[in-house]
Amino acid sequence: MSMQRAGSEQGQDGFTIIELVISMALLMIVAAPLAGVFYSAMRTAGAAAHRTDGSSVASREIEAMRAVPYAQVGFYNDEPANVATFEGFTTVSLGATSPGSGKLIPQIEPQTPDPAAASGYAPDPRPANALPIIYGGVHYSVVRYVVWVSAQDASTTYAQAYKRLTVITTWSDQAGAHVARQDSLLYPGGLGPYQGAMGGPSTTTTTAAPFAPAAPVLAAITPLASPASQTQVALSWSQPGGGGAVTSYSVEYSTNASFPAGNFTVITGLAPSLTNYTVTSLTPSTTYYFEVLAYAGALSSVSGTQSSTTTAAAAACTLGGLNVAGATSLSTTGTILQNNGKMSEDLTLSWSTAGACPHTYAVKAVDPSNAADPSSPYVLSGSGGAYSASVNASGSRGWAVGLHTFTVWDLTTNTAQSVVKTFKVCVNGAASC
Repeated sequence: MSMQRAGSEQGQDGFTIIELVISMALLMIVAAPLAGVFYSAMRTAGAAAHRTDGSSVASREIEAMRAVPYAQVGFYNDEPANVATFEGFTTVSLGATSPGSGKLIPQIEPQTPDPAAASGYAPDPRPANALPIIYGGVHYSVVRYVVWVSAQDASTTYAQAYKRLTVITTWSDQAGAHVARQDSLLYPGGLGPYQGAMGGPSTTTTTAAPFAPAAPVLAAITPLASPASQTQVALSWSQPGGGGAVTSYSVEYSTNASFPAGNFTVITGLAPSLTNYTVTSLTPSTTYYFEVLAYAGALSSVSGTQSSTTTAAAAACTLGGLNVAGATSLSTTGTILQNNGKMSEDLTLSWSTAGACPHTYAVKAVDPSNAADPSSPYVLSGSGGAYSASVNASGSRGWAVGLHTFTVWDLTTNTAQSVVKTFKVCVNGAASC
């Protein structure tokens, strides 16, 4: 009985610690390779998902470029990251300089940078649609190219028949660096087949594509001679070849170099044959900035900016006082009349002006009865604002006794001025003089 109980107790003993450790070790040996397989599978699945997202981004960007009006599919030469050629093809240029504030802005950016690719990244100042595209924490950087490509039939090559759009999307994840690319040809729809392209029949009729004209080149401004330079600026420009045919020009000018909305003036409808224009009615002593826009129908391109400062306006003409003086008699108040009716001395007329006084002036003298004095009017001569004239006593027979009135007269407009001086002619020996 006691032997049976001892055997039963021995059969209920569990694993020893050594056996348990050995079992766990065997399990880890088997599980380690499987973990690597699982991790590799997860990384491959993640990379595949990222590639799907990258391809979707590239496809979406291609469709967004195709949605832009045909004439605006391209880049301005001063856009950041723009290149002159890509894969041997010429980049489609919309002009040398991007339009300023308040005008049509570039609708396609050459590059969407990845801020995570540079240390010390500062927020990108450009619009939100120019920032990197982020899916699932992955930054997708986008580069766009728009180049001219040719069409060819059995016998002829047609240069610049199409615009080729290319979008290259790059990103990095746990599996490394990746690239996705999308390409598409773009032709202005609604204009019929290109001459001879795509096997189409040849015809003597060609359809002009709606291209924006090349940007006009505005020459440096030479100020006009005064006084025109106070309120006028003469512009001249040239029109390079290429692009659509110019149908009209416009001139824009502003006192602000950035041409902000509401602070620039537009002169429209200038003939396409013009290469110069004078802007008038400007403010003196003011700096103006000018641009010339060339139009091909509704499409346009803008020149570079030139500036010019109008000169200061000349000071207004101010008339000074008139002085009438004799040599000895009563000096500035009167003179003595001799018995023969002549004055006893010559009279000197002196007058001054300030500012721009371009007219011709004289002095008219009348006696107390309002009759003209001998030899009146007396033409004033001089320069620099100082003028004078003489009344010769030797030819002054016929002067009347009494208070004479001398008035400055504008001979150019034949009008009396407000400058008046009185002077007495007295009887020789008269106590009242």
